[in-house]
Amino acid sequence: MIIKKCTFDELPDAMQMHVLYCEKIPVAEYRLAIWSNKDTLYYNKLKESEIKRFVALIESEKRCLNNRTMDSIYNKYGSAVYFEIRNAHDFLLKKEREKIAERVAEEYLPIIEKAMDRPSVPYCSELLKAMSHLADKGHFKYKEWSTDQAYIYFMGYLLGSGKLEWEGQLS
Repeated sequence: MIIKKCTFDELPDAMQMHVLYCEKIPVAEYRLAIWSNKDTLYYNKLKESEIKRFVALIESEKRCLNNRTMDSIYNKYGSAVYFEIRNAHDFLLKKEREKIAERVAEEYLPIIEKAMDRPSVPYCSELLKAMSHLADKGHFKYKEWSTDQAYIYFMGYLLGSGKLEWEGQLS
């Protein structure tokens, strides 16, 4: 991560807009701004030891940052610094998950495409809704997906692996 000490006036225009309009930080209260896409941390009036601590938190591989540590940052520096650190950390975690997903997709895509050469299964929303309703009974297990999305995925997996046979009754 690139670390630059600068006043508000020395920030790039995009970061000035970020500080003023996105984060709604008054110019006099600017202490920290992080441009995640450019992997750059800008700071003003903070100790270098604190900046090293912030960078270590941002680059931490932990899924959740330590609440006590983040609470102490919030209490000492306010919500602006707190959210800059948290958002930069979340951005780096997301970037890492995207890299892993790309590697997995590259590995599995040829297998999926080969399996797709088999006769296709028609999409039947009535079947999916009936399966979803029967399976979760109103208590859905996969909160990040809708019920239909999850069952499309798992039905496709089971059909492709041969554990489920499509008989074409609803086509």
